[in-house]
Amino acid sequence: MYGVKRLGEWLLQKGKITPQQLEEALAYQRQTGRKLGEALIELGFITHDDYYEVQAEQWECPYEPLSDATIQQAMAVRHWIGMDEATRFLVVPLREEGIILWVAAADPNNVEMIDYLRQSTGKFIKVAFSPPERILQAIARIYSLHGVDEQRTDNTVEIEERGSEEIADISQIDKAILQTPVIRLVNGVLLEAVERGASDIHFEPLETRMQIRLRIDGVLYPVREIPLTLMPAVTARVKLLAEMDIAERRLPQDGRFVIKTGNAKLDARVSSLPTVFGERVVVRILNRDNATKSLPDLGMPDPVARGVLNLASKPWGMILVTGPTGSGKSTTLYALLQQIKSERRNILTCEDPVEFTIEGIGQSQVNEKIGLTFASQLRAMLRQDPDVVLVGEIRDAETAEIACRAAMTGHLVLSTLHTNDATSAPARMTDMGIPPFLINSALIGVVAQRLVRRLCERCKEPITVTDPAITSLFGSTQLDTYRAVGCSACGNIGYKGRVGLYELFIISDPVRRLIAEQADSEVIRAAAPEGTLFTMQEDALQKVRSGITTIEEVLSQIHIQQPRASAA
Repeated sequence: MYGVKRLGEWLLQKGKITPQQLEEALAYQRQTGRKLGEALIELGFITHDDYYEVQAEQWECPYEPLSDATIQQAMAVRHWIGMDEATRFLVVPLREEGIILWVAAADPNNVEMIDYLRQSTGKFIKVAFSPPERILQAIARIYSLHGVDEQRTDNTVEIEERGSEEIADISQIDKAILQTPVIRLVNGVLLEAVERGASDIHFEPLETRMQIRLRIDGVLYPVREIPLTLMPAVTARVKLLAEMDIAERRLPQDGRFVIKTGNAKLDARVSSLPTVFGERVVVRILNRDNATKSLPDLGMPDPVARGVLNLASKPWGMILVTGPTGSGKSTTLYALLQQIKSERRNILTCEDPVEFTIEGIGQSQVNEKIGLTFASQLRAMLRQDPDVVLVGEIRDAETAEIACRAAMTGHLVLSTLHTNDATSAPARMTDMGIPPFLINSALIGVVAQRLVRRLCERCKEPITVTDPAITSLFGSTQLDTYRAVGCSACGNIGYKGRVGLYELFIISDPVRRLIAEQADSEVIRAAAPEGTLFTMQEDALQKVRSGITTIEEVLSQIHIQQPRASAA
């Protein structure tokens, strides 16, 4: 935030240090790699308050040390700022002076914070600087000692922790992670993610701060910035929840925990990755309600849903769901399992990891660390007398061959594959080394899918599009559809939730002959008999016409071809 010259000059000008002390500190800095401020403090030449005064001057605002008397005074005006907002912005109220509300903040130039407080309080906001660790201590005293925040009594999150009793015995853990404000800070981020329907939380260390972003409907949005001094405590807190090794910062780790909010429980999977500026942590939030949805609930059009269920009613064969990572393949398979499970069918799954549990289905998890791969687990599952087998992903030739042979010997096999469209699946399997005769004998159908954002029903606005570049895609000169606007219900984004775009390819005899000849995707697509290929383009254009999504969303996910001109 400031250079060596500015800091040294200020301290010299204020008489806080002598020129000789500055020279000693600079030499110590070169020797240890410390920042100049840290070097001066460690050498005993200045106090922490001296250092904070310099920072306040850089912010061009007063410095607030948050003494006991100030905190007592702040308790009388704490009703102006809720605890969640205080933790979110790292700000506490100080005093009220008529139409002016004085606050202490770790980032006095946070425009979002100032605008929010101005609107929520109706007062002019004056800001003083206080370091983040003192802000956290002040939040604990101003709010935590006086019960929960009255403004947010119904919206809370609880974390199921199994290892928390061991915290006190781990000497390497920074005591800061046990402080109530740090716990509330992390819980506040989790609550915001749940309330906004986020699928992932990214804790990203940068050179001067930690940035927190939420992935909402497939798009990342920055929501908070955490001062560098709090980054280790916040990271350790998340790792602690996931029962990961807090002392290990050099290797990637994985963990999980459960978030409880109201009557709902959500599973959270955690991944840490060492980076240049510290550990990067991503929390994936899995909503268990997704495991109970039907195919139409996901946005699958009736012709595709009927076709998929018809394929799944067959006693044997392989059905593949294809698409890129994060396109909802697993959710589609879970929805299909929900609709075909019965007491007369033995359904087993082999997943990595098991995202949701489904009653009445035997689910097992791959563990490659001990040699339990998809292939080895699939072999074992076939000795369990299954009727239906779900393989989480076909990653290699061995797994693909075992799955194909299982489909040929009286089992219905469901799995996923990474391809761009449904007709590319046979070629992808051939590239993996699977003989065409095995593919022809096993494969009965392929579903391809993408996810697009769903328009907010409350604020979407009807429009008429006449741009030939767009209307020609729909085979007309005018398109009546909807556009995104933004309101409080969707967080001023204009979209709320996501919906699938689907393609169904049913393997027919003419197509099998082409697979045997190792024809490419375009040849197979062109030769598919009528009624065996429902294209993603058809589904996408229909969802645009119906106002479910926008043309911009569709074009961002798939390539739409111009309709062929009719013969004159």
